[in-house]
Amino acid sequence: MNRTVRIALSVGLSAVFLGFAVRNVDWGEALRALAGARYVYAVPMIAVSIWSLYIRAQRWQFLLRPLGAPPMKLMVAATNIGFMANMVLPLRIGEVVRAVLIGRRQQLPLSGVLATVVLERIFDMFTILLLFGLSAAFVPVSPQIRQWGYSLTALAVVIGGTVALVRWQEQAMLRLARILLRVLPEKPREAIDHFLASFISALDVLDRPSTFLIALAWSLYVWIVIGIIYGLGVLVFDLKVPLTVCAMTLTAIVAIAVAAPSAPGFIGAFQVGCVLGLAIFGVSESQAIAYSIIAHVTQFVGVVAAGLYSLWRENMSLHDVEAASEAENVPA
Repeated sequence: MNRTVRIALSVGLSAVFLGFAVRNVDWGEALRALAGARYVYAVPMIAVSIWSLYIRAQRWQFLLRPLGAPPMKLMVAATNIGFMANMVLPLRIGEVVRAVLIGRRQQLPLSGVLATVVLERIFDMFTILLLFGLSAAFVPVSPQIRQWGYSLTALAVVIGGTVALVRWQEQAMLRLARILLRVLPEKPREAIDHFLASFISALDVLDRPSTFLIALAWSLYVWIVIGIIYGLGVLVFDLKVPLTVCAMTLTAIVAIAVAAPSAPGFIGAFQVGCVLGLAIFGVSESQAIAYSIIAHVTQFVGVVAAGLYSLWRENMSLHDVEAASEAENVPA
């Protein structure tokens, strides 16, 4: 599938998501919610968005230890620029961009750096499911939400167990993967095999259980801070919901929603995540759309501001960012 088709598909999916999110919205109610919002809580949402990027850079530096030790200044710049690229450019090329920036500046193998990005995403999924599950288990909520929490906690445990199994039985897992890959043509089989080998190499950072727990602690730190953004959003609109569990639920559901292919800035996917998450707590679609606008704009402003600052510090342009995503012939 070529780049143009993938962009068209992403934009089309965003349109579908957005249409689903606003299908029953009373725009008069949504505008009244926006007019009555307590915007004093919106300002720290921007600051916390920037703070979360710094924590991501710290975690990524930890995961890169088997490959090298990039300086924190470079880690922050690459993280800021990469996440900004995800906001303003198609196909989530920011994940490739930040890996290319680190690989080029530090003379590290691109496949290995990309593997650490995948490892980040695995820890992200594990952590958001775990946080949502624990919130639902310990905060007074309806039986339905508590059951969702138990199910997602179990899924998080399965993901964590799978990572541990691959790490400590890596050669057996690699042999099994190669057997399964035999059904593919030679070129994609070799590319996937090379990536899997690099990914397993990236797991070397998990050299003992304590290291796994440290990586998990960093991930908990990242997502608790991101959850603060959604909690502040609840305060902006003074929603009558359990603050902690609602914030963690929104964090998990929006993160899952924006993982789907979508237009730059996750337009549509972000809105549908907010609508579905808040519906669990009986919040109307009209209020949820108003909430999504503030939550989306504040995070967009924070991430793009951090990215532009790092572009200026690194003497780069958006054209340089796009070129970085294409120069290594890595699919975005």
